[in-house]
Amino acid sequence: MLAIGVQTWGTDVAALHRYWKAADELGYATITYGDGLGEWTHDGWTMLGALAVLTRRARIGPAVTYTFDASSHHPSWLAKRAVAVDHLSGGRLDLRLAVGAEDDAAARTWSSHGIRYPPAAARIETLEESVQVMRGLWRDDGGFDHRGSRYELTGARLAPAPVQRSGPPIWIAAMGPRALAATARCADGWEASYVSADGFASLWHRLRDLIRDAGRHVDSFRRSVELDAIVIEDGEALDPLVTRFCADRRIARQHPLLGTVLSGDRPSISERIARYEAAGATHLMLGFADFPSTRMLELFAPNA
Repeated sequence: MLAIGVQTWGTDVAALHRYWKAADELGYATITYGDGLGEWTHDGWTMLGALAVLTRRARIGPAVTYTFDASSHHPSWLAKRAVAVDHLSGGRLDLRLAVGAEDDAAARTWSSHGIRYPPAAARIETLEESVQVMRGLWRDDGGFDHRGSRYELTGARLAPAPVQRSGPPIWIAAMGPRALAATARCADGWEASYVSADGFASLWHRLRDLIRDAGRHVDSFRRSVELDAIVIEDGEALDPLVTRFCADRRIARQHPLLGTVLSGDRPSISERIARYEAAGATHLMLGFADFPSTRMLELFAPNA
């Protein structure tokens, strides 16, 4: 059975509080909130502190956070923030990392704030070294030494220790071959975004081979897919909601994203979800199209 989670974003704090509490009470396995400098979120790590204390059951974490440059998140600071949220949540934090989008718009956004946005290869290398630093700080309370191509730490100590032994699980969102290879070497879990079940199966097959090549255990490795969802009641018209979804996303009805949207009533969506489970997914992260309304959240609730 897939663990079903929800992604959240936005700047309406009261609406977020309502949504987080509802998702937690309805039995969703994971709740995430975005991180970054875009106008659609507050500061991600500040908001995760609130998410931690407003929920009791669900695992929580950033939708993704970034480590491609020390000015985005230095790994020592990121390790410290993760420990704080791990304590606030009672050990429910999952740390999701991302390489960053490979497009000019992403580069312009970061550089407009004076933050370097290196080429993809450098971002991936920095991410992997950052994972090494964070794990070292979480595990070594006697003073951690690290000599890497980007960071040097000497006798560094991080206290208090995380609630979760050895630190929160680290997930990496990855689609390209170099990012998948880094994921295989250093992550506890992997997330793909907006792909078909067949596309997910192909990526997982490639990643599974890389994990084995790295001498790691495949069975314990977690696999997630991030998808949009448009949930309707039995007999409700779907087309107006799809039209609104396209307008909100500023895409045409022929856009390939629509092919990955889980749309329909609960039984039809559940049937499509089963294909992702058969393709190797262990987790599913849903972005409900009517967010921050809780209507679709309630219609598809695990406890319903």
